[in-house]
Amino acid sequence: MISAIDGREKLRSDLWTTARLVREAIRASGVQSYVDSLSNLTDAFRPSDRALRCIDRRTAGGIRLAGSGILVGLDKAKAFAEAARADRVTYHEDCGAARMWAQAHGLGEDKVTDCARDFAAQLAAALGVPCEEAPLAGPPGFHDETAIYYDGTGLADPSRASGLPKGFVITRPYFSADPSDALQEVRMAVDIAFGPHGFAALFTPENPLLLIPIGDPRDERFSLEALTQELRSLLLPERVALDGFTAPRWL
Repeated sequence: MISAIDGREKLRSDLWTTARLVREAIRASGVQSYVDSLSNLTDAFRPSDRALRCIDRRTAGGIRLAGSGILVGLDKAKAFAEAARADRVTYHEDCGAARMWAQAHGLGEDKVTDCARDFAAQLAAALGVPCEEAPLAGPPGFHDETAIYYDGTGLADPSRASGLPKGFVITRPYFSADPSDALQEVRMAVDIAFGPHGFAALFTPENPLLLIPIGDPRDERFSLEALTQELRSLLLPERVALDGFTAPRWL
């Protein structure tokens, strides 16, 4: 019988192999040149909804805030959602942010989804919008992200453009001018990717986790240069490569 650990190791190996061609193409040309070669790149900037969603790539769409804000608290999450004009709040199973919150409050794994749901319901009530569960579109119990998108446009949904690496998405514009909370979400995404539920030790300096700022060509506050400067304030390990691109100018 295959154990849960052995099963995860096989899944990790299989998914890493599946992502190899995209990794190699980006390594050969750099992120900007690579995305410029994608014929459907603009599809990644045509959001399908205005739901507040987790940064987890398995809950694609909408506006992204880890655990729908469970780690930043109700006041900051409400301000973020209002700035983003979110029309509903979602939660999901197997939420890494909710797991961190539960652990910090002495709660077990069996309470993680309850924590995610309860916070989402509280936030939705404060906003006067619906609350709903977001189904997972990806492997349960495993994060197959090879990138972290630090999105300055407020529009990015990489899942809508084939060829973009799978990644966490952090929607930067709806945080306050102080980037500290947004950067904390980057740190959390790095920890998940490097942890037992991610590709972990498969990330190396030669095959790094990509940290991809997406510059907004319409707003200097969130230009590629401004976002890159914010991200450089992080003490990034060698296994993380910072390389971004500017979104299409006809958005």
